[in-house]
Amino acid sequence: MGATNINRDGSDGVALLVPIPPPSAPPQRVPVACCPPAFTATATGLAATCSVVSTQPETSTWTELPRKAEQYIAPAVLPHSTSTLPHASLFFVTHTPAGDCRICRLPLSSSSSSSFSANAQLAKLQCGHVFHRSCIEASLRHHPICPTCGDSGCIEPPLGTSPSGTMHHSILRDKPCPGFADSPSTILIEYDVPHATQKPYHPHPGRNFHGFLRRKAYLPNNDAGRDLLTRIIYAWKRGLVFSVGTSKTSGRSDSIVWSSLVPHKTSFKGGPHGWPDEDYLRVCHEKLNALLVPDAEVCERRMSGADAMTFGQMPMITVPIVLREEIEYDDDSMAKIPQTLDLKPISRFPLSNEACRICRRLLSSGFCVEVRRCKHAFHQCCLERGGLRGCNRCPVCGASYGEPRGNSPSGTMSIDLENSVCPGFAPAKTIKLRYRIPSGIQKAYHPNPGRRYGGTNRTAYLPNNEEGILLLQRLKYAWTHGLTF
Repeated sequence: MGATNINRDGSDGVALLVPIPPPSAPPQRVPVACCPPAFTATATGLAATCSVVSTQPETSTWTELPRKAEQYIAPAVLPHSTSTLPHASLFFVTHTPAGDCRICRLPLSSSSSSSFSANAQLAKLQCGHVFHRSCIEASLRHHPICPTCGDSGCIEPPLGTSPSGTMHHSILRDKPCPGFADSPSTILIEYDVPHATQKPYHPHPGRNFHGFLRRKAYLPNNDAGRDLLTRIIYAWKRGLVFSVGTSKTSGRSDSIVWSSLVPHKTSFKGGPHGWPDEDYLRVCHEKLNALLVPDAEVCERRMSGADAMTFGQMPMITVPIVLREEIEYDDDSMAKIPQTLDLKPISRFPLSNEACRICRRLLSSGFCVEVRRCKHAFHQCCLERGGLRGCNRCPVCGASYGEPRGNSPSGTMSIDLENSVCPGFAPAKTIKLRYRIPSGIQKAYHPNPGRRYGGTNRTAYLPNNEEGILLLQRLKYAWTHGLTF
């Protein structure tokens, strides 16, 4: 039997070898469930050949059809410092075409620079239109479409940090997805990510991580579910589904975890990660939209045919872009997430006169821990008090031993774009940051627990160029970890 290929009409197109019945037994014709609707076959001997489509009562409702595999091979290194951000794809031009740049209205041949040849100063979008490189980069950062034809196909989702693995998808026959009356069967997604070594863009390069086999998720087998499956496959092939981090369930570090960028439903028993959930399809599509994953039709085109030759390959020029967004920070939710510190308990010391680098007392005078990355040892109580104000960095060399967490109250960070030039960075436009923190009650980790504090509204600005966008990513990280206020 061939591999199942989930078609857009819900069929899977599996080829069946059906035995020819003996002449004395007139064939009874019945529809074959795993073939296109117009196809019929004889029922005699069918159960012996393929039990998953038998109409006999003894057939299991959990029978699973053969799976189709989607392979993802993680790059050895990310090709560009901004490839983990949403970006526009540009390509170098091998010859100088006639005509003017549609942005600055100057001839394309007028581009020149002491550090680049004239051809290197030109860039082409996927739609084929050519511009001065400096002109199109500035234009895309403010409005990411082709200035000539309005095509948005130049915009690529970010590259994720998922390790290599395989995604399988198939159909569970006669297993309806809860909450979907139009879905008599369910799409099963399974992920296999084997144990391997972390790459340079993972938290601990060179260290092994814990993989897994058969991590399952489910979608309704209807038009909406199949469209979402196509977009999830696209996100998987961009490395956006998983990452290396600390498991929220086991607390084990260096594990494969859901990236939170693409939510999945992993159960039929309800709850935040299970069916039924009437909002899931909408929420998941919104998450994919925020990542700039195109709609299902465009995803199919990019992953098949001629477009598959360049899918997943980085272009010669990558232009990072900024998305307008609002980022909520909830200090209560952050406090509930368990924190794993990369520290090693120490029970004995080779030198009895070795001292804690914080309090200067002998290490043998109290319970001690060692920072695994740098091997510096401290009293545990000293490190908890003096670890660079909760930044979870070694006080001696600054090596990180856990994600930093601050004591900022809850609030909202808004990111917007302005058409004005950022002073000192012409011709770059301006990124506007707005922070809104409402009034509230101080928590246990604030100076005066139980006392009210006043809220605030603050505004900040960055240049909309590559350096400004990279700094913006760090500011977003600081905000989501309570480090800004």
